[in-house]
Amino acid sequence: MHRASDLFMEYEPADFRSPGELEAGRPLRFPDPSPTSLEGFSVSAADSGEGGYHSLFCGSLWLEPPGVRRRFIRALTRLLVQYRRRMGAPRSGPFLVCGVGNENAAADSLGPRAVSGVLATDPLMREAGIPAVCTVRTGVPRHTGIDTAELIGALAERTGAALIVTVDALCAKTGARLGTVAQITDCGLIPGSALRHSSGEISSRTMPCPVLSVGVPTVVRASALNREEDGGGGASVPGSGAEAGEQPLFVTRADTDAMVACYASLIARALNAAFTGNPPEDVMDLPSGA
Repeated sequence: MHRASDLFMEYEPADFRSPGELEAGRPLRFPDPSPTSLEGFSVSAADSGEGGYHSLFCGSLWLEPPGVRRRFIRALTRLLVQYRRRMGAPRSGPFLVCGVGNENAAADSLGPRAVSGVLATDPLMREAGIPAVCTVRTGVPRHTGIDTAELIGALAERTGAALIVTVDALCAKTGARLGTVAQITDCGLIPGSALRHSSGEISSRTMPCPVLSVGVPTVVRASALNREEDGGGGASVPGSGAEAGEQPLFVTRADTDAMVACYASLIARALNAAFTGNPPEDVMDLPSGA
């Protein structure tokens, strides 16, 4: 299968060390993506019949001026609203927004940092007509002792969520896509699958309601970079994880903290605009470093 995206749900059996390590979810097969544009950004989209995804190609967004970042917020907001409607979630919610990842590791902190900027609504706000939004930073199982998928499922049942929204860092397919594309999908995700250890599938098949996932690739496998340098067929570099049984080696950018801080801020604003109805510019002014 040609991997057309960076989605955790779109993996090959070879990505795991043994058949016993395959997750419960089935590998997704997407057709060739269709190119389009949105707010001046190139977009590719595909639908597998069981779900679809959009990839929003935005370049090194953290180095762009505020006007470009505002266009990104508008584009992502439009996609979020489009998927909410497609998945049949009511405008009033409740929405459970989950920041997946380790906030103590820069390359894995996108989810927690984004969710910290999402407006959670209390009962008084909901009585005033603002949609119900709950937020949680899930942490990682080795810190919490709780399986991420089980935690999100339990919270979704407890809150009566009509839609789960996850924000997580992805693993890039190529070095060129590292930090330069944002993705949204209704196929779900498998946290940790790129690291060959997963806390379980988070999708409409395993959760009590539909799941909408947003992510940005913040790491890439060293073996993928090595293949690029060798024209696609070179020998593996030591520690790249290409050899059977080895843990893969991941690399990220030197300016990862700035990259993640930018995307976390912009994704939070898009989520606020899509689910609480606040226009992006009204959520708060974009600082020069956002």
